[in-house]
Amino acid sequence: MRVLLTAFIWLTVLCSAQAQTKAQKLQTVKDAYAAAQERIANDGKGENQRKCIDITLHDEGGYAGQKLTDVIHIYYYEDHTMAEDGALQVNNKPYFILREFSYKGYSQRQEFLFEMNSSDEMREDPLIYAYNREVREGKVEEKRYYWNNEKLVQCELSTPGLLVEDEEMKESATQYYKVFDNIFWDISSRFY
Repeated sequence: MRVLLTAFIWLTVLCSAQAQTKAQKLQTVKDAYAAAQERIANDGKGENQRKCIDITLHDEGGYAGQKLTDVIHIYYYEDHTMAEDGALQVNNKPYFILREFSYKGYSQRQEFLFEMNSSDEMREDPLIYAYNREVREGKVEEKRYYWNNEKLVQCELSTPGLLVEDEEMKESATQYYKVFDNIFWDISSRFY
């Protein structure tokens, strides 16, 4: 009986420690999101250089007077790391990507937040947050995804029973990140 009681106590302590860890991970992502929003609000203001690339995929009158818009905003930062040969390498990397799409009675807003590199080591910036909001004929569906070490920590759905599409969101984020790397290669890396 004493062994069972001890095991139960240890199991309870372990579960509460994991719950605190999950709450801390979520708070870290929420703090990073708030910092990114503040950085975006100050982008191009005062002495801050504008570090956003706007890509208009579609901006047309549409059919029967319905306007079609599809715009991606890529906010980036300078990542200062040391290359293997000791040279300073400065990379421009996306930290926040916003996609806005609308046509007729449908609109979609997607947000992708990447962890900014502060390690002084060369590494890829992992996706830590994604948001998807769809409005179709007045009905709103929202999904929020939180990652830590590339593992899904939590998913929040506006409507119970919605399909969890975390892998799809990761793939979309990877594609937009690659757009920046491939198309804007001339501004993405410098060595000193």
